[in-house]
Parts: sequence; structure tokens; C-alpha cells
Amino acid sequence: MPKVCADLSEIEYGILKKLTIVEGDDGEKLKNLLRFYIHTLPELKSSEYALRRIENKKEIEENLQNVWDVYEYTDYPTENWGEDMIDKLAGDLIEINVLVKTGERQFLPSNKFRSLFKMLLHDVATENKDIDEYSAACIATIQLLMESGMGTLSKETIRDGTIFINEGWMFEYAIKLKEAREFMRTRRLFPGIEVPKTATA
Repeated sequence: MPKVCADLSEIEYGILKKLTIVEGDDGEKLKNLLRFYIHTLPELKSSEYALRRIENKKEIEENLQNVWDVYEYTDYPTENWGEDMIDKLAGDLIEINVLVKTGERQFLPSNKFRSLFKMLLHDVATENKDIDEYSAACIATIQLLMESGMGTLSKETIRDGTIFINEGWMFEYAIKLKEAREFMRTRRLFPGIEVPKTATA
């Protein structure tokens, strides 16, 4: 029978210890986790994320406030971050499959993260039409970081990870959502306006 040994980072080990979906200690827990993964899909459905948003509303709102507190001092928080901070943060996010490394000090959100983010951004914005698009993007990222880290990420990591991911990549989706909302508002205000063919192509 093959035996697998692996060195785990502090985050990975913390997640392993906190997992309640499988039983066992250390190696036995890893084996049970693999069996569980093989027989189930790792992604939650939209409705399950919505339920967790309600259950964790207070924590999500606290994390969102932490993010906006940073923007009280600067419009571009990442410009003040050193390379060591970025490397440590990116390393933590790579370990939980939020980011993937594409080159030397180059990263991208993983395909799974991007697809889930787009779903959650739409859901959050639809649930509360009064929320601004950037807050909706932050809530989506915060929730995904909370889910991916399974309760092991510090508030600082969630705050900085949200800023890093959104500033680097995901606010583009918020911008497009904002443009789409403004377009639909204009259509309602001026229903007789003919839409150019190029706008629907």
C-alpha cells in the first residue's frame, strides 16, 4: 500500500484541524478528506452562499468595514505595501487556491475563484439593489476568502486579501456592473430612445 508524506504550511494544517466534514487525526483525516472530495463537488451552490451570507452577516459586515477603513486614508492602499507584504499575502492566497502563480511575482485569481466571484457579485448586487457595486465586489471577495480559508484567515489577511484581489483584478467586474446598472436606469427613464445596433451586438 502506497504511503504519502507531506509537509503542510501553518494555514493548511489549521484548515485540516478545523475540518468537521471528515473524522480522524492528521494522516487519517487527510485520507478521509480525499475520499470525501472524490464523492462530492467542492463548490457550493448560489443558494448555499446566500444562506451563509445571512448566517455570517455580522462578520462579513465587520470585514467590509475594515476594508473601507483603509480607503479612508488612501485611494490606492496597495501602493504603500512593501514587496515582503505582497509576497506573504500572495503566498497565503495561493495556498488556498484563490490565486495562481503565473510567473516571478506574477499572480492571477484562479479560474474557480473568478467564476464563483462573478456568481456572488451578481447575487449580492441583486439581493440589495441599494448597495454600490464596489461594496458588492468586496462582500463577494470577503465571503470567498472566508469560505476558502475555512475560518483560519485573520481579519487582517481577509482585509488585505480583499483589497489586493479587487484592486488587482476584480473591481473590473464591479465597473462593468455599474455601467450596466446605469444603462438600465437610463432605459427606464427614457423608454422611447432607440438602442443603437452596435450596443446590442
